[in-house]
Amino acid sequence: MVTTAPAPQCKVSGGSGSTEAHFLGMRLTATRLDGCGDDATHLCGAVVTIGLALPRKSAILSPGSAIAITTQIASLTLHLGALALRMEFVARTLRWSAAAYELADATQRAAFAAINIATTPERLYVDAVTSAGKSLLETRPPQKGPTVLDDLKGYGAAFGGNFAKEFGEDVEDDPALVDGTVAWTSFFVAAAGRSGVTRQLGLGTAPSDFEGQIAWILANGRRKGYVMDSKPLSVKETGKSKRPAKRRELGDIVGEAADTEHQSNSDHSVVHVRRVVGADGKGAWVVAIPGTSHWNMHSDHGPSATAANLASMAGTGSSLYPAIGKAVGAAMKEAGVAPGSEPVMLTGHSQGGIVAARLAADHHFRDKFDVTEVVTAGSPIARIAIPKSVNVLSVENIHDPVPRADGMPNPDTTNRTNIVCETPKGEKLNGLVDAHDASRYTRSAGELTPERSEGQLSDWYTRNHRFLDGKDTDFTFQLRRN
Repeated sequence: MVTTAPAPQCKVSGGSGSTEAHFLGMRLTATRLDGCGDDATHLCGAVVTIGLALPRKSAILSPGSAIAITTQIASLTLHLGALALRMEFVARTLRWSAAAYELADATQRAAFAAINIATTPERLYVDAVTSAGKSLLETRPPQKGPTVLDDLKGYGAAFGGNFAKEFGEDVEDDPALVDGTVAWTSFFVAAAGRSGVTRQLGLGTAPSDFEGQIAWILANGRRKGYVMDSKPLSVKETGKSKRPAKRRELGDIVGEAADTEHQSNSDHSVVHVRRVVGADGKGAWVVAIPGTSHWNMHSDHGPSATAANLASMAGTGSSLYPAIGKAVGAAMKEAGVAPGSEPVMLTGHSQGGIVAARLAADHHFRDKFDVTEVVTAGSPIARIAIPKSVNVLSVENIHDPVPRADGMPNPDTTNRTNIVCETPKGEKLNGLVDAHDASRYTRSAGELTPERSEGQLSDWYTRNHRFLDGKDTDFTFQLRRN
């Protein structure tokens, strides 16, 4: 009996398989052809020079041989010249083709995005009507209570719960709705700003760009005393341990980020800094940053809250950034390592991944620490301009709306590997929030082993062996707003 292998739960794109990599490959081939064409041209010139340098007396003494040599030189010159021209033509054709394909790819992506945005209202309407119909059938008639109003309230609550469940399942099946909804929301906010509506409401002028709008929301919240972040964080080392050599995988890296999130709360945040020393004595650092630990709108002791979410999405300053830098610097000092002398990987789930990407994009942070890798899970980081010197691997659950909260797909570039996973086998989602669970991301990343066939994953494991293989020294830090 022939059995077929099950389809992989995760699909890998970007990196060495990105469209940018293909275009770069075409241009690199064109450059090599140019070089070969130049060599052929130089060789052609050398052959002509040799022909001209032949003694004239030889033509008189042996005219037959002279004619034969001249014929061979002429033929070789013509062939080399033709080869050089052919190579130059192919090289130019490759460059033109790369430019044309790049333009076509960008146009196609823009067209698909425009179609998605244009059809979003209709799809939302259809989903809402369908969900309402299903909810009416699922919701039991009101029971006789003390009053008719109590019956109606109970029925309304039950109907609302069923509607939220049904509508959430529809959005899970069409995750691109999130991109379209973000685009329409941004459009209406910008329109309200241009028309003066936001000023009339005392909210100032709303910007037209996404990050500017998040910063605008943050600023308005702070004017009313919410999402404050004016006090610096204290950084305290709370633990240090050493472990024997161990071989880690991507699932372990994502699991570390999940652990920091689970250990953080409204009182404090936890950051894990781990130094890995390989058999060759060289070290590397993995910094696990916590995701959102609570949603308190007021300033409290734990910094991984709503204020940090908005600040990291907006690209504005956050007290988390210098505190994380202080923790990494303290761990390196204790280990006797000069900052910048060993590579650093930043990792985080959700808000932790956004913060990791922001730190990697910050040239001041990179000037101090040699950040070479970022690993995120369930984080919306498509709009963050991360330099080519930093490689990013992003893991997303296809049903999770949070990674798409910035309204853009991740760039399809050589330094950004994107992995989209189905829910792990045997697990059932209980709503959209469930798809964002950090532990579920850890289990999905556990499938991304070195044995996978995707070239991008092989590249990741080969490139990051220093972060994965060796003896560990773990430093645990507590970040707290006093």
